[in-house]
Amino acid sequence: MNSFLLWSHPVIQIIAMLIGIFAMVQGAKRFAMQHGKKCLFPWKQHVKLGSAALILWIFGATGFYVTHTVFEVTHITGIHAYLAWVIVILSVFGLISGYVMNKIKKRRKVLPAVHGAANVILLILILIECYKGIWLMRDFLFD
Repeated sequence: MNSFLLWSHPVIQIIAMLIGIFAMVQGAKRFAMQHGKKCLFPWKQHVKLGSAALILWIFGATGFYVTHTVFEVTHITGIHAYLAWVIVILSVFGLISGYVMNKIKKRRKVLPAVHGAANVILLILILIECYKGIWLMRDFLFD
């Protein structure tokens, strides 16, 4: 059971990262459109994929459950655990801001810019988290 718990977290988060990267590529198309480039923005697909990635990143907080179950303590992973809190907060913001833009469609400048910037920062943090996670996997799974 402990082995399943230790492996499930990184596998789910890698899937979320790949979905998130794809949603970010689509968001970049929207950014390009706003700045004069002619391209199609797959709005509905962006919303679905972005929502899925953000929900999975929030679900990634189950890593605290994993460490508590396996090691009987949380935050044993140091910066990986603390960065997870920032990721959860930014993911919640991404979901809320995306929901507002999807449900109340109108011309906006500030909310899409803040939504996009926060999600770019989020993806950078996710990549750092994955890098740190690889080192943790080496320590916890391959000892």
